[in-house]
Order: sequence, then C-alpha cells, then structure tokens
Amino acid sequence: MVTFPILAFLLLAAHFSRINYNGLAIACLLIPFLLFHRKRWTVLVSGTLLVMGSLVWAATGYRLALTRIQYGLPYHRLLAIMGAVMLFTLFSAWVLLRRKSRERYPGDPASAGISTWVFFLTALALSMIQLKVPLNMLLFNRFLPGFGWLEILLLSVYGAIVAARIHDYKTQAKWRIRVWHLFTIVFFTQLILGLFGFDSFLMTGNLHLPVPALIAAGPIYRGHDFFMVFLFLGTIILVGPAWCSQLCYIGAWDDAASRSKKAPGYYRNDRVRMMITVLVIAVAILLRLFGVGWFPATILAAIFGLAGVGVMLIFSRKKGTMVHCTAYCPIGLFSNVLGKLNPFRIRIDTGGCTSCMACAQVCRYSALTLEDIQAGKPSLTCTLCGDCITDCPQNTIHYHFPCLSAETARKLFIVLVVTLHAIFLGVARI
Repeated sequence: MVTFPILAFLLLAAHFSRINYNGLAIACLLIPFLLFHRKRWTVLVSGTLLVMGSLVWAATGYRLALTRIQYGLPYHRLLAIMGAVMLFTLFSAWVLLRRKSRERYPGDPASAGISTWVFFLTALALSMIQLKVPLNMLLFNRFLPGFGWLEILLLSVYGAIVAARIHDYKTQAKWRIRVWHLFTIVFFTQLILGLFGFDSFLMTGNLHLPVPALIAAGPIYRGHDFFMVFLFLGTIILVGPAWCSQLCYIGAWDDAASRSKKAPGYYRNDRVRMMITVLVIAVAILLRLFGVGWFPATILAAIFGLAGVGVMLIFSRKKGTMVHCTAYCPIGLFSNVLGKLNPFRIRIDTGGCTSCMACAQVCRYSALTLEDIQAGKPSLTCTLCGDCITDCPQNTIHYHFPCLSAETARKLFIVLVVTLHAIFLGVARI
C-alpha cells in the first residue's frame, strides 16, 4: 500500500533538492516514515500532503511551460510529463486516503481528526512565520539556512502526537504536565545557552528577564516593544486563561513545587494578588515618569522574580497548591480576568454531581471548593487545565463552548491549545 506514496514523496524530494530547497527535500524524505507509525492520523496527514504535492507539480509545470512559450520552445511534452507526475501523486494520495487504507491503521477517528488538525494548523502558522517574519524565528534556520521547513515538519508531527495523548482521557492530565514542563525546559535551556554566549539561542541577541509580570510592566516602563503583550492577548482570545496551565514558562515551576504534596491543599487570595498587580503597574509607571535607568529597573524586576520563586519554594510546597499563580503573579490575574472574554468554560452538571470532591483533589489552582461545585462552575482561578474532567467519577464536568456539544468543545480546545504549545515550543525564547 505504501509503495506508491513513498515513490511520490521521493519525486517531491528530488524536485525540492533540484531547486535548492534542501530543508523541504529532507522533510519529503522523512514523511514516509510516518506511515510506519501505525496511527490513523499519519495516513490522513501523508495523504493530504500528497494532494498538496500534486498542486506543487501543477504550479511547476505551469511556470515551466510559460517560460518555454516565452522563448518560443516546444512545451507539450513537458506538460505531458508534469501532468503524469501530478496524476501519479494524486493517485498515491488516493491510495492512502481511501477507506480501506484508513481502516488498516488503528485509532479512534475523532483522535485522528484532532491530530490531523493540529498538524496542519501548526504547519500553517509556522510556515507563515518562516515566510513573512524577517527575523529567523526558527532555530534550524539559524544554524542551517533553509532547514526551517524541516523543523516545521518535526514540530507539526510532535503536536499531532501530543494531541492524541491529551485527547485520551486516561493520559490527558499526565501528558499536559509532561509537555508543559518540556516547554519550560526548552525555554530556559535556550536562555542558559544564550547566557554562555550562544546568541543564536536568543530571540534577538539581547537578554530580557523571564519574569511574567514584565509582560505588562515592561512595555509600560519602556513605552514600546508590545510584542509579548499582543502574544499574551492572542492566546487569551484563543484559549482563555489556559495560558497559566499550558503555555507560561514559569507556571510549570509552580506546578512542580506544589506537587511536593500528593494531594493539593487550598489557598486563594484575590485581594493580595490585586494589590501586587496594582503595585507592579504603579512602580512601572513611576520608573518611567522619573526616568529611572534600565539597571535599577532590572534589579527591581529581578527581586520581584526571585521573590516569586521564593513563594513557590515555601508556600506552594507547603500548601500543595500553586500559590505563586493564584496569589502572587499579576499575569495570572490578567489571564483569569481577561480569560472571561473567551467563550471556553468548564461547567459542572449539578444534577449528576454527588459532591464527592474528587475534582478538588486534583485541582492545583484552588478553583473547586464545595461552594464552587454546588454553583456548577469553578472559581476565578480556574485555568481550563481539564484535570478535573478526567478525574470526575460521574463524568459531570465538561468543557463548554456556546452552540457546541461538550465533546466537540473539548476537541476544539485541545486543537487550539496543543497547536499553540507546538508553535511556542518552536519560537518562544528570550
């Protein structure tokens, strides 16, 4: 079954190699190996890529024919050859996408669909970054120009695999933590390499403190560089407060600290977090108004960041809950409040709920008290992590999105949040 698709990808690899797109050529050589990962999404992805490959042959044939016409050269044989290659590629795509082929690959159709969507959305977003952003955002491009396409393939495959794992109720919570911690490790490893003089691992070669509060305070103090603000707001629009449980580079530290206790405790202080947020914004404004230089401002920011680490090591470990995120971090507050503008919610079916408190026993954000559960929704500190959904023995907790069923809302949320995670893994750095 895979013979024709493999040959089709080899032809595409040869084409891209001939025009010096070596990153794409290697990607085409690697794609057939997906078919040996016997999951249904690999067939859907490979077949769809071959359909796109047929369009490459059509566009190439059209361009070459126009060139020959301009020089008065015969072009009919060229069109016949290119047309035959295009049809062969389409036939190879059909071989993979037909029902008989899909049924040979195990996997839940819903999970396969989610993984396929994540693959192509990740690939599309990173391709736009590759093509439109002047700065080399992808690391592969910085070391091997043109090989960003290979990194795009690898990150898209990674996203598809993660999506399948998170869609599985049995592995969702475990994999959410794993990939979140992986993102943090990658993020700070690049920062450490940058500190040791490997500037390619930094966004621009200029260091910035990785303190989440600076997402808001930094632009206020500088009066420019609003990129992180827009990035943060973009994630809020797409996945609401899930920034705090999926995408924050510091939050995973707080999660790890809180898991020093097997069962989470409870600590939430919205008043303290509001006071800290107002203080941070006020200090940033005053530093700007009085023209305080970057060095004293950086010292203050570093002190605030180190104090946050202290909160994790002392209070989060003691309470078994993420005190830094729920009572200290200003960006956590912004995420929770602005996240209400996003339509995603977690809802509890109070009619079927027995108030067994199993959900509260896995919530590290102190968002599920008995009062919250009886009200049918978590409190403000909920980050849509979904751990409570998979641990509810009565299956009464679910994602909610207007006009969608609970299962469809969950699928949409997984597609969006895993896609953002895969993109951030590729481009997020200091």
